[in-house]
Amino acid sequence: MKNLLKIVCLILITVALLPKDVRAASFKDLVDDTLTTEIDYLVEQGIVKGYSNNLFMPNETITKAQVAVLLTRALGLNTINVQNPNYQDVSTANKYYKEISAVQNKGIFDTTHKFNPDAPFTRGEMAIVLQRAFQLKGSDPYYFSDVTEQTPGYKEILTLAHNHLIRGYEDGSFKPHEPVTRAHFSAFLARAMTLSKPNLLKDSAFVYTYAYYSVSDHKRYMLNYQYDHHDGKNDVWTVQNLSTEQTFPDELLYGHDRIYGQAIASDATTHYDLYLELPLRIGVILHEDDAGVTSGVRVTVKTTNGTVQAGEVQYSGVVILEERSIYSDVVKTYYFVDDIGLVKELHNDIVVFELLNRTMK
Repeated sequence: MKNLLKIVCLILITVALLPKDVRAASFKDLVDDTLTTEIDYLVEQGIVKGYSNNLFMPNETITKAQVAVLLTRALGLNTINVQNPNYQDVSTANKYYKEISAVQNKGIFDTTHKFNPDAPFTRGEMAIVLQRAFQLKGSDPYYFSDVTEQTPGYKEILTLAHNHLIRGYEDGSFKPHEPVTRAHFSAFLARAMTLSKPNLLKDSAFVYTYAYYSVSDHKRYMLNYQYDHHDGKNDVWTVQNLSTEQTFPDELLYGHDRIYGQAIASDATTHYDLYLELPLRIGVILHEDDAGVTSGVRVTVKTTNGTVQAGEVQYSGVVILEERSIYSDVVKTYYFVDDIGLVKELHNDIVVFELLNRTMK
């Protein structure tokens, strides 16, 4: 009996030490797969939870009080010794009193007579509180058919669009007065929390050495990447096989305050292999239904603060991108590090590129 108890205890300890599954939250009613990355992130961070029976209720309208709770968790606000905002409809006995007070004390919600904790939260209000909560900057003359300078939250809506947190609807509208759903607010919140503007270009002061696996001839090469010149648009990097001194087609990298692109010189006039708008945030940033030369391709930012082993180096703060195409079964995964560039690339589970070392010129 004692031996049996020891075995049971050992099993329980082993299970407790196993890493948690941080893959898809797999809510039964979450059918829109374009938002799963963001919702999974909030679940993993302990910011949102589902309902019983593994339901998320994605289309349920979120209330002002619920938004206060999520923002308090996301920002890690202190709910001890909060200052009473003296909302007439939020007493100290209210179950969300501390969270509502915390976000008001932070300046995220206005000082008014009433808070209306059970009121539906609109998309325009969402833009205002996210801009305040995360101190978002920037604005473009971004056009939404139903957003004018008279729209409450006008500047904040444009700031969120500038930072690629929102895209609006297919008809060009934003619907600022519409209630925001649990799924959409969760997505916008996760994007704001993970917003990042990394430099994805290689550093021209270094020579890069990659291990390369050619999927076309199933051979492995050691490739040397060295900055050569700027052609007026792109950084041109010469690529050479270190074993045979064979020259590969040049790599072109396009860097801009708002754009990153990478291409092979032989076909760069028509297509970039990867073309991204900056800043980045988690979630789908390019959808296969989008028009243009990238039609049919989905690019998802899985994380803006991941880790990866490349060569003998363990990198942190890694941007991990996943690229899928309706024309291929190959899933490409890119790993970028700020101010270093690409450190690893996978095609399905095959490592195609891996940075082995960088040496100063």
